[in-house]
Amino acid sequence: MTWETYDISGYMFYTKSKDQKSMAQNSGVQCDALDSETGEETTYFGFVEDIWELDYGTFQIPLFRCQLVEDKHVIMDNYRVRVLDLSKVGYKDDPWIMANRAAQVFYAEQVLS
Repeated sequence: MTWETYDISGYMFYTKSKDQKSMAQNSGVQCDALDSETGEETTYFGFVEDIWELDYGTFQIPLFRCQLVEDKHVIMDNYRVRVLDLSKVGYKDDPWIMANRAAQVFYAEQVLS
């Protein structure tokens, strides 16, 4: 099954296309991943593109297909705010995250003066 919205862990996630029809922004995600070999943690940022729910009869597994920003395009500014170039999409070969691992984030456009 596929969805445009999904409620999990007390948050309502939207797909990016649903966001464009809404007054709210609910498609922004952050996901922390741990490399089992090195123990290094990486944080990924992006948007939910699709929401799938795999149904195994006795249990369901919700997955988000995301458009994720390459981590080399995520910087911390002088105010310790993360700045992302959302046009620098990466990880196209591995866009899936488990929905219960996603944290909801809000993106604001940076105004340059």
